[in-house]
Amino acid sequence: MDKKKLIRKSIIYILATALCEFGIACYYTARLGTDPISVFVEGISFHCDLTVGEISTICNIILGILLFLFDRDQFGVGTFLMILIAGPLIDLFYGFLLSCFPPETTALIIKTAILTAGILIYALGLGLTIQCDIGVGPFSFPPLFLTKVFRIDLKYTQIITDAMFFAIGFFLGGVYGLGTVVSVLLTGPLMTFFMKYTKAWVA
Repeated sequence: MDKKKLIRKSIIYILATALCEFGIACYYTARLGTDPISVFVEGISFHCDLTVGEISTICNIILGILLFLFDRDQFGVGTFLMILIAGPLIDLFYGFLLSCFPPETTALIIKTAILTAGILIYALGLGLTIQCDIGVGPFSFPPLFLTKVFRIDLKYTQIITDAMFFAIGFFLGGVYGLGTVVSVLLTGPLMTFFMKYTKAWVA
């Protein structure tokens, strides 16, 4: 890949990562159930004195190491970008949205709209990070690895791994709700749907 193309894809990857983290922040702001990975991260946060963003960064580092060890072809610049900026962006976007939509005074219909936007934006961003093909995000490693090993469609392996993260987060005490269930069922199908129409963006 030439330098100019790598720079362009890196910029798109950063924007896609920002979309992912903004989508996650929407889940948190709506207070109707976070995405499965956030349930997992939040569950961990109840057992240590760290922010959700800080724990997310630590989890990204651990999964990034596993990605390097077991699927090195998928490891790249994008992996480092995700590790560096994903956690801080969650804290930044969540703080901003919380100031705009305080949970005590925000109407349910507005919370539902925020959740819906979060589901769509998160799935779009996630698909774009994969399409960039400059290194997958650490949390995309499990579903992509299962797809590679078992030849199962990505939308199904995304559902499987989301359900696993949700189950672990549930037992750790993570807060969940209707939004979590919707995320488990729809993130994979929505992500692969968006990937069909965004492929040309990063070609």
